[in-house]
Amino acid sequence: MVHLTLKEKFAFKFIFSEGRVYHRWYGRFLSFGIDYGRLRRVVARVHNWLNWCGQWTKEGDALVKMAEEALDKGNSVKARALFHEAVGCYHAGQHVFFIDSSQKEKTQEKARKSYQRAISLYNEKERPIRIDVPFNGVKIPGYLRLSTVPDSPLIIFVNGMDNIKEAEGNSQGNLFKQNGFNYFTFDGPGQGELWKDMKFDVKEYHKAVTAIIDWFEQHQIYGMDMGRIGLIGFSLGGYLAPMCAAYDKRVKCVVGNSGLVFIGGLEGLKKLNPLWQRGVTYMTGCETLEQAVAQFDWDIERDPGLNVPLLFYHAGKDEVMPSPKLHADKVMRWAKGEKTLQYYEQAEHCTMDYLDEVYPEIIDWFKKKLKE
Repeated sequence: MVHLTLKEKFAFKFIFSEGRVYHRWYGRFLSFGIDYGRLRRVVARVHNWLNWCGQWTKEGDALVKMAEEALDKGNSVKARALFHEAVGCYHAGQHVFFIDSSQKEKTQEKARKSYQRAISLYNEKERPIRIDVPFNGVKIPGYLRLSTVPDSPLIIFVNGMDNIKEAEGNSQGNLFKQNGFNYFTFDGPGQGELWKDMKFDVKEYHKAVTAIIDWFEQHQIYGMDMGRIGLIGFSLGGYLAPMCAAYDKRVKCVVGNSGLVFIGGLEGLKKLNPLWQRGVTYMTGCETLEQAVAQFDWDIERDPGLNVPLLFYHAGKDEVMPSPKLHADKVMRWAKGEKTLQYYEQAEHCTMDYLDEVYPEIIDWFKKKLKE
């Protein structure tokens, strides 16, 4: 049974709706690989936030069934596309659905299995490569999209609060690969597949990224140029990526989008939307915000200074974080090297309604900063 506070019951019944909230997420959901028409049809069936995960899971199940039928008929291209879209539906369903962790985790596992079915239908040269990086007694799971161009740079994508490597990481990986980059997406501590084995602790996260870079340096079997490494992160990853770049000097440049770069202790956590408060306790494995604050409190100006080029995006209508302009100003003060702030006054969180402009700009920026 889902136990909700009175505030949550009110919000999920009267506030969380397409007109007030869901429509703001459309850009993000489309980047998961969901068709717009399907997106609208599923959202139309959601009359209460409590039904959100269930409706999207039902749609993902239907797509998997269609994919299996396509395979039976020898239509592997169609099957692969449907398996990928099922991943997007499962991910949309479990995304920030912290109110029912059991349902969330079952749907997320379906996303992983559907992704494995999808990539099994690629030819060997195109198939994402599964890599498990040892780290503190566990393994960081990830997928490498390998460029067809020898000695290309490596881009590492750092997840947000509730992303999984199989969704946005896949579509973004395609884009980077098409433009001559190697691209690695992973689930870090407290995220996706690794959540069950290791919870989030901000003090440890940069060590996970360093372990990934160490692994690629020790296993130079993919023909990548390890002297040209870039990081990119959206949402919580928009803080984590620049922070990790400051700790690991092998990173040559970094992009952050809508990074929550300071928390403000327990008082700051209590100012977050109830959804994100549940996300904080879920990621850290804690019961209360009071218990979680030690693992989920930071201020980027307490981290080592960043001396490599930074491209940072912030959105004026970002309702995920309080006072988004303050975060943009703080990260610009913190960065000591070359820095560019792209502030979209009318954009939603992660500039998700301007991604048609943002993604190509990021690609061009990485090409310039990681040129030979």
